[in-house]
Amino acid sequence: MTTPAETEERQVAIALFRYTLILPLLRGEYEPRGKDRCRQQIATRTYDIPHSTRRTVSVPTLARWERHYRRAGFEGLKPRPRHDQGQPRAISPATLDRAEALKREQPLRSARSIARMLRLDTTQPVPEDTIAPRTLRRQLARRHATTTQLLGTQRPQPYRRFERHHFGDLWQGDAMHGPQLPNPAQPDQLRQVFLFAFLDDHTRLVPHAQFYWNEQLPRLEDCFKRALLRHGRPLAIYVDQGKVYSSKQLDTICATLGTRSERILGTPYYPEGRGKIERFFQFVQSDFLPELAHSSVTTLAQLNESLLAWLEVVYHRQVHSETGQAPLERHRHAMREAATTRPVDPTELRQAFLHRVQRTVTKTATCSFQGNRYRVADYLRGQQIELRYDPFDLTQLEVWFQNTFLQRAEPDRVVTTVHRDVEPDPVPTPPPGTGLDYLALLRAERERLLQQQLQGLHFSQLSRDPDSDHREEQPDDQPQ
Repeated sequence: MTTPAETEERQVAIALFRYTLILPLLRGEYEPRGKDRCRQQIATRTYDIPHSTRRTVSVPTLARWERHYRRAGFEGLKPRPRHDQGQPRAISPATLDRAEALKREQPLRSARSIARMLRLDTTQPVPEDTIAPRTLRRQLARRHATTTQLLGTQRPQPYRRFERHHFGDLWQGDAMHGPQLPNPAQPDQLRQVFLFAFLDDHTRLVPHAQFYWNEQLPRLEDCFKRALLRHGRPLAIYVDQGKVYSSKQLDTICATLGTRSERILGTPYYPEGRGKIERFFQFVQSDFLPELAHSSVTTLAQLNESLLAWLEVVYHRQVHSETGQAPLERHRHAMREAATTRPVDPTELRQAFLHRVQRTVTKTATCSFQGNRYRVADYLRGQQIELRYDPFDLTQLEVWFQNTFLQRAEPDRVVTTVHRDVEPDPVPTPPPGTGLDYLALLRAERERLLQQQLQGLHFSQLSRDPDSDHREEQPDDQPQ
């Protein structure tokens, strides 16, 4: 049977093809009142349609795909599964079980031979009058019982070059293992860093790339956020099916940023689909990383400053062998041809990257999260609320109810300020203290000097002012 991953891969391939066809309609790349003509021009061409024997697409179909995309985004372009999808209708399950057993017994048997064997078996007749070999072959494939699957052989898949037509239509994202740096927490040990990067499919420009101490989701979010702040939001991002890229949080970020910002997952174990970002990483490994051995870089901040300088001075200005232009030059040309930058509102961007969790308010108008306790409004008792938070700061939680912001949760008991799933960056161990407080020593010395002065001063040495005595002896009627 077809696995959920294979089904999702098939749906993404079909949706991506449909998205490519209707992109000129979505971008308005037609003359005034020329939308129908644009559809007709698209419909006159022939295409290699994924998972289909058809070669053309009709005008009504293009219009329907456009409506689905505007209503539901990229998900609306995925084919809707039948309610009985995956269930055999022409062949009974019992017959399929027998056919699968025959196939596994001898993987080289063809579907036609198996269908013939079942018809000739008079000891246990099959209920079907006829068994179509093509149908049987398809059902055996769903059960992973084809010759290729059973023998463990794979035919090389054909790959076709593709490239988006505008900056920001598609960003490819990925991560790679980086060099080792001295661990700030343990300077005598080395610790590996990781590089997150996003690359524009059309210009090969890198919106942002940065090294981090680990591969956790907050590091990906930080890289993505910095890319968005510098170059606006893309129409889609194309990533692999790694844990951080397939997370629900990344889905939420893309959905919050707008219906036209979609996450497209690549096929597992096939990096060819992400060839552009893979080639960029190869260039990093061949041109940038070797120079670290002959540099004074010892900290993560120095490494990222060096990477930024290398991107701006070398990579973005070097002619790309595929495009024939430097990424920076191609980006400037794309901006002159069609300004496709889609800036992001800072408030919207902040909300998009907040993590979310559901909690039920107790009778005492409190809720717990990560061992901390927070107070909320009394009228929320017994209600299910949504807490939105930054995993690096659990002292500032937003309380949302029915998609409406209500208040900030008041910390009542704080055990931790960082989410347990977040590994903080290593920090240098402070050197052992000497136990001396210079300012306290100065205060003590001042006090000692004051005491010394007071000890040398006797009240017997104090005399009255002679002028004041003279004034007292004068009569009252004498002028002063």
